[in-house]
Amino acid sequence: MDDRDYVKLKPELMGFRYVGQVPQEARPLLTRAYEDLKRSMGATWDKQIAAREICWMNIWQEDDEGDAMELSDKALAAELHAWCEKATGLYAETGAIMDGYGFVVNPVGSKPQVWHVDYTTDAAAIWIPLTQFTDRNATQFITLPADTPEDALEAVASNVDHVDVDALARHVDHLQVHQIVAKPMSVLYMGRGTIHRGITNSGDDNRISFYISAHFIRDYAVYPYVADERSEKAVVNFND
Repeated sequence: MDDRDYVKLKPELMGFRYVGQVPQEARPLLTRAYEDLKRSMGATWDKQIAAREICWMNIWQEDDEGDAMELSDKALAAELHAWCEKATGLYAETGAIMDGYGFVVNPVGSKPQVWHVDYTTDAAAIWIPLTQFTDRNATQFITLPADTPEDALEAVASNVDHVDVDALARHVDHLQVHQIVAKPMSVLYMGRGTIHRGITNSGDDNRISFYISAHFIRDYAVYPYVADERSEKAVVNFND
């Protein structure tokens, strides 16, 4: 496909879907990476949890300008990178380009996110719960009818950081708000351009997940909208 083919939002691609389970032999890899990162962060980890803000803890990013929190165990880091490349090929749509991976923490008592699309209209992600995704802590997402008007999709695409769902609802006959509840080590694929948000964690445990982010456009010179840099700081709080 041409890069321009990935710019347009397509309702049929939006949403989360269950695509399998992490193989038993790979599960210790993810838990070891989590333990290594948490140990390396030390007091910073406790500070992040105490802030009660949803945060991304990036381990690797495609963009050399982006910060990442390197794992202290270099053999583990290399093994994790190879597994993430393989997982992208297995679980994402054809043509996906892996651009980052790491952990996302939704602490107990967190503040909710605004509705948004990650970075750009071609953004997708693989999500793997390390703790149970429940109705009290799990991500919400929106699906749209196939006949959603072009001007409504254009409004979403032009401001992916803050999607005005009330305005969007006025342009369609209906939209559906869903929530993804899943067991640890499930593999969940968030399709291109999915409108979603993290909710307040009203549960009893911090929600921990591993993510692999991906995009499809190779040259963003064709991208017609203003977009944030795809790279992020090593630890990013989302409390819009």
